[in-house]
Amino acid sequence: MKRLRRHRPVTPGRALRLGRVIISVVMLAAITLLFTTLNVRIALALGWAAKLQVMPLAMTGALTSLAGWLVITLIFGRVYCSSVCPMGTLQDIVSRIPRMRRQWKRRHPYHFSEANNKLRYFVLLAVAVCAVGGLAVVPTVLDPYSAFGRICSTLLLPVVELIGGKEVVLSSGIAFAIAGVTLAAVAAAAWRNGRIVCNTVCPVGSALSIPARWSLYHFDIDTDRCINCRACEHVCKAKCISMADHMVDSSRCVVCFDCVDTCHEGAIRYTTRRKRLSIPMMQRVGGEVGTATNASAPNPTLPAVKEKATGQPVKIDRRRFLATGLLVAAAPALSAIADTAARFEAEESGARKLRPTHPVAPPGRRSMADFLERCTGCGLCVAQCPTRVLRPSSTQFGWLHPLRPVMDYDRGMCEFNCTRCTDLCPTGALTPLTIDEKHIFIIGHARVETANCIGCGLCAENCPKQTIRIKRRPAPDAGYTGSRSEYVALVDTSNCIGCGACQEVCPATPYKAIIVDGII
Repeated sequence: MKRLRRHRPVTPGRALRLGRVIISVVMLAAITLLFTTLNVRIALALGWAAKLQVMPLAMTGALTSLAGWLVITLIFGRVYCSSVCPMGTLQDIVSRIPRMRRQWKRRHPYHFSEANNKLRYFVLLAVAVCAVGGLAVVPTVLDPYSAFGRICSTLLLPVVELIGGKEVVLSSGIAFAIAGVTLAAVAAAAWRNGRIVCNTVCPVGSALSIPARWSLYHFDIDTDRCINCRACEHVCKAKCISMADHMVDSSRCVVCFDCVDTCHEGAIRYTTRRKRLSIPMMQRVGGEVGTATNASAPNPTLPAVKEKATGQPVKIDRRRFLATGLLVAAAPALSAIADTAARFEAEESGARKLRPTHPVAPPGRRSMADFLERCTGCGLCVAQCPTRVLRPSSTQFGWLHPLRPVMDYDRGMCEFNCTRCTDLCPTGALTPLTIDEKHIFIIGHARVETANCIGCGLCAENCPKQTIRIKRRPAPDAGYTGSRSEYVALVDTSNCIGCGACQEVCPATPYKAIIVDGII
């Protein structure tokens, strides 16, 4: 006979937990959609979600908003970490997955651990010093919002593009590696230890832990009701509930309400009061304690599950296998040989490979120094760029400023009428521009290598500012021994804004004849 499942009543603690879960899921969905949506209207409508994050607010210098979070934390505790931070919700999901199995939940309950204050406040101090001193790589990597944004824009967005039938453009190698390592490290830590990342290496969590220590609302254990079942301690992802002295460390508590929901005696409450005794007045007696103790211990008598191999061996043609392997292995080498031969042939005719004198930053920056200081490398502008011309940098801006967005005009051009990146930037690294302002905002200047130019005129046809003209080649160019064309492109830099349309369409091979140099 099927056993009927008894529904638990909706208590105030359970209602608070349900409300917190709904808010955190909505925030996670909003920020994930913000980084992965292919619709510009949806992205602009969800821009508010990024502008609620603490680190972008700090980079923007929004003192009023930061003061608002300070007041909220002083009143309610670290509700930002439990409900608004997407990385915190991601950790909750990962830690929840193994505990959906009762056996894992019994064998690996959470236990109280002492706060590692030396580590977390050292990390907070290091991030603050690096942010002020210009060593932006440290806050870029450790900011939870930016780290989550890179995971979405680098790892998840290509999957969405593939499913949506869009052209998949992979990000830079360094951004992919950092996003992958970050996801793996956070997931591995949360799998066994819950919110340990929030209370050890997260600078935002460490900063909010200071006012949260004296928050008005906190969790208090009523020892008149507590029966020492330790149910609250075993569900605390922050490991901040100590049953030895019946105290909750408010500096580490992320206000998830799991403890309130799991306590059947109503002994732990989210309140402004404090009501404790030195010794609990109620304790479990009889077989219940033994049952609870034995339930949490592993059962060595459970039979081991043996898996049987059911797959049949597959016969492989040895010659075909070796031939296929040789072809696959030789393909990159043959391609490299062909490219090298083409380069030698071009260099013999005087062609030269062009490199930008300075990297090209997105439009809307006040200055290069201000852009590098404010940008956290979250990847939102990269994810929402319609032409995918933006990509995370590696060392273009120096090794102290990795993952900043940089223009790669071999992949696309900066859309002439697009201001999406400036409208969405949550840190103020890019100021919002109107369409008319974008038309005159200079981010670089095009430069022509006449020895590479074939005089096709595509750059002049596609230039939105009409700054490129095709003229007869001066006779002869120094170092030019080829006979590609008697015409060559010339750029009027006084009207060029550096959109990159010319570089994108240039068909000259193996080296392009036009390139955009960034301005400092």
